[in-house]
Formats: sequence, C-alpha cells, structure tokens
Amino acid sequence: MKRDIQGKFALKNDDYREVRSLRVTDDTWKALGIASEFLGMTRADYLEEMVRKNLLPCMYYTGGVRDFAM
Repeated sequence: MKRDIQGKFALKNDDYREVRSLRVTDDTWKALGIASEFLGMTRADYLEEMVRKNLLPCMYYTGGVRDFAM
C-alpha cells in the first residue's frame, strides 16, 4: 500500500473515503481477507470493486423477498 509523505495511506483517486465500520463474522472477515489478498487489494478496495462492478445480487433481483441463506 502506498503512503503519503505524512505516512498516511495515499488516496487511490479523487474519491475521498470516510472511515466506516462494518460488523461481520470472523469467517466473513477471513474470507474477505483471503479474496482481497489473492487479488492484491485491501478488503476495502475489494468491497469497492464489488459494488462498482455491480456484483451485488440485489441489483439484479426484482422479485419478492429473497432468502440469501445458503
């Protein structure tokens, strides 16, 4: 990861990111870490890419209530 002169993470583009929190299970956190590391990204970058590339199932589902349990 690139850092600026002050040692802070450098912005990747002009879109400023706010610090957010996300509650996920340990298994989900590990899975995000594995997937993002495999792609050479941070978890945040990985989630951003999922949204930017419309990889969220809810963006395509137009039916009634959806059960996402596997």
